[in-house]
Amino acid sequence: MATTIPLKEAVVVILDIGLGMTSKDSDGTTTTSSIEDALRSVTLLYQQKLIYGKKDQLGLVLIGTKGTKNNLQDDGYQHITVVSDIEEPSIETLKYLENLAPGESKGDVIDSLIVAMDMLIRKTENKKYQKRIFLVTNARDPINTEDLSIVRDQFKKIDVKLNIIGVDFLEEKEENEMDTGNNNKNKSLKEKNEIFLREFAESVDGVLVPVKQALEMMSFFRSQSVMTRTSFRGALEITPELKIPVWGYLKMKQQILPTLKKISSLAQQQIEQQQQQQQQNKDKNNNDEDNEEGKPNITLDVNQEVSYYSITDPDNEILKPDLLKGYKYGKSLIPFSKIDEDQLKYSSSKCLKVVGFTDRKSIPIYYNMGNTEVFVSQPGDKQSEEALSSFIHALVETDQVMIVRYVKTMNGSPYLGYMIPHVKSDYVCLYYNHLPLADDIRQYQFPPISPKNPLTRKSNIPNAEQLEATQQLIDSMDLMKSEFDEDGDPIQMLKPRFTYNPLLQHFYQCLHHRSLHPNTQIPKLDPVIAEYINPDQIIMNKSKQSIKNFADRFPLTKTTVFSKTIAISGGNTNGTTSNTNNTMIGGVKYHWKDGMLIGEEINLDSYVTDDGSEAKKRKVNDFSEFSLDKLVSGYVTEVGTINPVQNFKDMLNRRDMDLVDKAITLMKERILQLVNDSLRDQYYQKAFECIKELRVGCIRESEAEQFNGFLKEMRSLFQSKKRDDFWQYITADVTSILSEKSINLITQDECDSSEVTQEELDQFLDKKVKQFNPPPITKDHLHKLEILSINSLIIIVLTTTTATTTATTKTTATTATTTAATTTATAITTATTTKTTATTETTTATTTIATITKTTSALPNHYI
Repeated sequence: MATTIPLKEAVVVILDIGLGMTSKDSDGTTTTSSIEDALRSVTLLYQQKLIYGKKDQLGLVLIGTKGTKNNLQDDGYQHITVVSDIEEPSIETLKYLENLAPGESKGDVIDSLIVAMDMLIRKTENKKYQKRIFLVTNARDPINTEDLSIVRDQFKKIDVKLNIIGVDFLEEKEENEMDTGNNNKNKSLKEKNEIFLREFAESVDGVLVPVKQALEMMSFFRSQSVMTRTSFRGALEITPELKIPVWGYLKMKQQILPTLKKISSLAQQQIEQQQQQQQQNKDKNNNDEDNEEGKPNITLDVNQEVSYYSITDPDNEILKPDLLKGYKYGKSLIPFSKIDEDQLKYSSSKCLKVVGFTDRKSIPIYYNMGNTEVFVSQPGDKQSEEALSSFIHALVETDQVMIVRYVKTMNGSPYLGYMIPHVKSDYVCLYYNHLPLADDIRQYQFPPISPKNPLTRKSNIPNAEQLEATQQLIDSMDLMKSEFDEDGDPIQMLKPRFTYNPLLQHFYQCLHHRSLHPNTQIPKLDPVIAEYINPDQIIMNKSKQSIKNFADRFPLTKTTVFSKTIAISGGNTNGTTSNTNNTMIGGVKYHWKDGMLIGEEINLDSYVTDDGSEAKKRKVNDFSEFSLDKLVSGYVTEVGTINPVQNFKDMLNRRDMDLVDKAITLMKERILQLVNDSLRDQYYQKAFECIKELRVGCIRESEAEQFNGFLKEMRSLFQSKKRDDFWQYITADVTSILSEKSINLITQDECDSSEVTQEELDQFLDKKVKQFNPPPITKDHLHKLEILSINSLIIIVLTTTTATTTATTKTTATTATTTAATTTATAITTATTTKTTATTETTTATTTIATITKTTSALPNHYI
């Protein structure tokens, strides 16, 4: 059985800061380039572990320090200081490295390795850890090679990996050439030590890397390492009799930025004060051991406590047992208890069942939803491996995929997905993705542009030259041959496995900088990261001519630039700046929305009228206040064609600025657009609803004249013209009080700002109602009365015989049409929901008086 590799790593970093790491020039000045490179490599190593090695633990050991501090110092291991034991990496260690000065003594490299192994043994005893030692040195100081075989055996015994980062080391090829040309006696101490360290690293299965190469490796971006953990262990059930044991792993998941956590600023100040006090005590007593006892034990974590209060009773707290969850259903919240929630959950068993098979081409690429999982046969099971391999190869040969029902855990949510086969030279597997359902797919209608589609406009069909220019542009920017490997062969550029997220990389760099320099600005974007964001310069130079040819074949015409300035300043409307206090100059921004060019006024302040009337009253200084109205309205600034009624309401409800005039103007435009774009009566009802809402809004905002003027404009545009059917549609039965389509002018009785009287209202639509004064009801007429009572609806019909002329009334009701042609006229009264069209061709008619005492929806059809 194969041994499992531990997921955690214990690392000891040994940094040489001795006298050999600093050198003096001919003029006597000391150069510290070697120790600077060493410090940078160790800092990058700590930075990588802080970001990517969440479970790794590090210890730091210095060589060449003036003092000595380690567990083996009594045995003669001098000038070796353990800065931090093996523990989770911290920012304090990075700050310590940033302020580290060169040492004043010489230390032995082999002694430091023994101290590091002792630290690993103490830390990892009876625990599962990978063990590693990093040694950073330039090998200028003497090295004690006694008892070297014991050190090698100990390395292999505790299974420690050794990585040596050589500062100012020669490349391996250069070192081999030097070995063949020079005698060992003529070599310097550094050269001998380099050879010794390289051989020692090979003897313990370690590696030696020059510091420049190490810096490049650690400076290069990498992805965060994750644990190899299964997401599913079960059987792939093809039929109830055929089941193949498989294991599933997460293959692809979008990496997001780390979440921010709240910390206590008060606790942070207390920690800083304690650290300052400890530093003062340390300088005063010069005793490190005593200072260890005074480490701050204050944490920055914050525990959040949530309390609930009723809006109607804010003084009394509501306890959690008294709370219920509710789902919004319209404007109401429907409560659901814990028992109801449990009943809502779907109980299902863990499974991976095959539903069927389909052609691979029948699943578009945009059907991929969620994360991608990879399924392989159960490790160690030869039969399942052979069965799954045969199954995968059969899918590849037939070019088909499996549709499966996937339940990852017991009582988990079931998913419908598909599994696609994948065959490589060394392994085979199945990739799984969720499939969308009808609720997940967004259907959009776009105009056709395919040359093969007969509905495509001729102006949208490219010619042969345009197609050739497009093909040349694609070929010149082909990423499959944009880069070259070490042998000069073309390779693919921007492979996902080698392309790192620039947002994450820049975030980690800023996080590292802020941890060390909390009071400085965030650093600018690194040039290496900028290369991922901007197009590759080599490709752009290569495709420069193709881009020019493409632009020539597809000339673009510059549209009219719509821009102007407006001025609101009393009577100043000439666009100039006024000296009055209420002057505001803003621009009008034009953009396309819902297929129309819309002008949006920006920076339009609210204002109050000078006459103190109720019209257009708004608060001037309401911009800085955040209110619930802003959330409700959603900051709507346009009346679109999708939901114009709601957009119009939201604009009128805005309290941060006055959009009444703009809302009314845009609503007028939308109404005319709906009518003119309507195919027959396709948008008539929608336009009718807009007119009704416009009328209501104008009454509420005291803008009656705007609506009346617009209604007169529509009459001149549509009546007795092409859209006369729409005019008849909105003015049908305008004389009936009970009619739903009662669009007419706004009168003085409805709004104070209107000047329309009742006579003007009757004359407007040229449908005057003839006034008729019925004779009084006397006792002689009582015998002619017929009283009909139906479900509390009482209709009293009075019939008189005062005319001998034939009257024909054509009535269209809900379920029947009645035609009566007699000497006595028949009167039919229409209730609230009845739509009646009456045409009278005679000069004398019968009078009908209908008194409705109660309206009911249960009226039988034959009475409607």
